[in-house]
Amino acid sequence: MSLDEWNAACDRLEDFLDAHRVQDRALVLRLTTDLLAEARRLHAENPIYSPVETTLDLATAQTEAWFSRLAADTAPTDGNAAARARVAYFAAGAHREWPAAFLDPDPPAAMIEAIRRASIQAGPDLEFTSLIRREVDYGPVEDLARETWEQFSWSHVLRAFLIWVVIFFAAYGSYLAFFA
Repeated sequence: MSLDEWNAACDRLEDFLDAHRVQDRALVLRLTTDLLAEARRLHAENPIYSPVETTLDLATAQTEAWFSRLAADTAPTDGNAAARARVAYFAAGAHREWPAAFLDPDPPAAMIEAIRRASIQAGPDLEFTSLIRREVDYGPVEDLARETWEQFSWSHVLRAFLIWVVIFFAAYGSYLAFFA
């Protein structure tokens, strides 16, 4: 495969690690180097997939396995252990507290304890209710609007319109008389 494809794989791997908030630059370089070396070995064995696919599949598998190990004691074995551990990892602030522990084969015991202590609870159950139309009370504004509407007369509107038309033509005539 070409160098450009492996460079693209490296860039995508760094983005993957950045998405997991790995901020320690030395750790990013070490993980990128190790994962790319393993991806090159896997790609040599099975060149059907592109370097990007091989690298990201490897990174995803190792990350999922690592998160599953973090949740091993408390999570049921239903396949969602990695997802729960990932949520707990960020909820507990482990990415800030132990920035160099990401994908560490022997993570600190305090980090594991913090992740397992993090409480993850779904929101309330969905309840269906019926929406019944209720009248809105606008208070005194409603009374004022009703009185105004009851007193409304088109004759007042027509009279005001005629007055403004006369004023317009008087002003226009004065303009023509003095400036034309």
